[in-house]
Amino acid sequence: MEQRAVMSKTLARSIVVAVLVVTLIGGLWVASPPRTEARGASWTVSVFGNINLSGSPIWVGISPNISYTWGAGPPVIGGAATGAPADNFSVRFTTSTFFAAGNYRFTVMVDDGARLYVDGLLLINQWTAGMGLRTFQADYNFLTDGTHVITVEMFDATGDATIVASWAVAVGPLATPTPVYSGVPWYAEFYNGLDLAGAVVFSTTYPPSGLNLNWAQGTPGGAVPVDNWSARFLRTLNVPSDLPEGVYTFYARADDNFRFFVDSTLIFDYWETFANSQTYTATVTLLNGPHTLKLEYRERELDASVFLTWTPPNAQNPILPPDSAPAGTGGGGAQPTGITATVNISLLNFRSAPSLTAPILTKLAKGTTYPVTGRTADGQWARLLVDATTGWAAAQYLTFSGDFNTVPVVDAGAAPAPTPPPPTGVRGRVMGNLRIREAPTTRSKELAVMPWGTEVDILGKNAGLSWYMVSYAGIVGWSYAPWIRIIQGSFDQLPYTDGTQPAFEPPPPTEGVIVQAYGNMRIRSGPGLQYPKVARAIWGTRLQVLGRSPDSRWYKVRYGDTVGWTFAAWYRVVQGDINSVPITVQ
Repeated sequence: MEQRAVMSKTLARSIVVAVLVVTLIGGLWVASPPRTEARGASWTVSVFGNINLSGSPIWVGISPNISYTWGAGPPVIGGAATGAPADNFSVRFTTSTFFAAGNYRFTVMVDDGARLYVDGLLLINQWTAGMGLRTFQADYNFLTDGTHVITVEMFDATGDATIVASWAVAVGPLATPTPVYSGVPWYAEFYNGLDLAGAVVFSTTYPPSGLNLNWAQGTPGGAVPVDNWSARFLRTLNVPSDLPEGVYTFYARADDNFRFFVDSTLIFDYWETFANSQTYTATVTLLNGPHTLKLEYRERELDASVFLTWTPPNAQNPILPPDSAPAGTGGGGAQPTGITATVNISLLNFRSAPSLTAPILTKLAKGTTYPVTGRTADGQWARLLVDATTGWAAAQYLTFSGDFNTVPVVDAGAAPAPTPPPPTGVRGRVMGNLRIREAPTTRSKELAVMPWGTEVDILGKNAGLSWYMVSYAGIVGWSYAPWIRIIQGSFDQLPYTDGTQPAFEPPPPTEGVIVQAYGNMRIRSGPGLQYPKVARAIWGTRLQVLGRSPDSRWYKVRYGDTVGWTFAAWYRVVQGDINSVPITVQ
């Protein structure tokens, strides 16, 4: 009886598959060329022992096609056992193959979930389990004549596993026309966590240019959290159809971590060290053929941004200016652009001009949203419409509803002459040859360089507590705080002079052993990374030390009414003897 039931189930499944195949072939496609089963070129196959394509593959090989029905058994590729389990595995197929110019319809039949990309553009995205055998189609209009990269990904959670992929030239109107791009756009996928692991919680595309993305302290979208997330950006360029052959200079920067690949070659690697928004450069030779650009990014906490551009050979202009946002059209009235800006700090100064010395018109509260009517060419300031009044706010403290880079550049007019803040009595000594910039960011204009050992007046600090406003030889600007040692006065005397008013923080301690953070540090419930976070001490925060771990790697600290543990290496003692603090594990 049981054997008869199994035979009936197998026969029924065969009939369903046959009907699907007949349906796909009949009536939709031209007679020549026939439906392509991905047999023209070999596929590189990677098999993973999990459902998320994460970590290193457990098997890598070659397949002549994508047409596999494994049933309830483990995946076997081209007759070779892969060592993967019968359930909870995933597979990635990739090939570069020639297409004649035309309109194409791509088809995937899968159990459980699948994705299909053409040159990095996500066409089919059905990454769900438990739905049985399903068939999906997507259309690509005006696919260009030449070689294109096709990627098919699938996973199996439990039960039967099937993956079949094909494409064919379409006749008649397409169901979902694909826009014609001047180049292939970026495909981006976002993960909850720092290691590009687990399920994709949000995916989107970005225009076919460089990348210039600034999320400030907001979220990119979907279910992506504000902090502790990672992302992967993919794009394929074809030489010479998209860009000429030759030597390219790539420019990249990010806050916090990133790494960048051209094809499989690692160009920039700041995955474990902080990039600190510094612009890095490297030269890469691009020969004729397709090339895959891949940028991977980590956002730990506070601000989040990523930038990538390149300069083609023969001294052509870069895709985006390496030190600013792409230029737009100047002039224009204060017309809404369809993009809004939401304030992401407690109070933000709304000024008459894009300058920290311009008069303050009003203060904007956290969470309030306003239409964006323009921006400065360097992308540092946004022009807003607030209660029928046009003014300017610092872009780094705004979260935008769309791509801020698409907002037109407008003429800001002449900014008023700078009026430096009053003296604070705080002085510092420069610990290197240090730049002074117009604003507290490495992307702003350089005003001067202070030689090693120079003593300067410190006039203020920024909300991130990583930049000082300084006065040097009649020049007032911003310098990176970790390279200036305070020799007179104290950090707590400095006002916030970057146009912000930070949220209330506990008053600094005055008794006992006191340490000061020189990083944005987590405070945890115990002395180890496995303990949950209970608070956060930003750069410059002072804490009272109540105890230290037996290996002295962790301090037990008091932060306002919170008591917890924090990593000792990122603090310096500013009062008392750390050896007088008792050793404890409680």
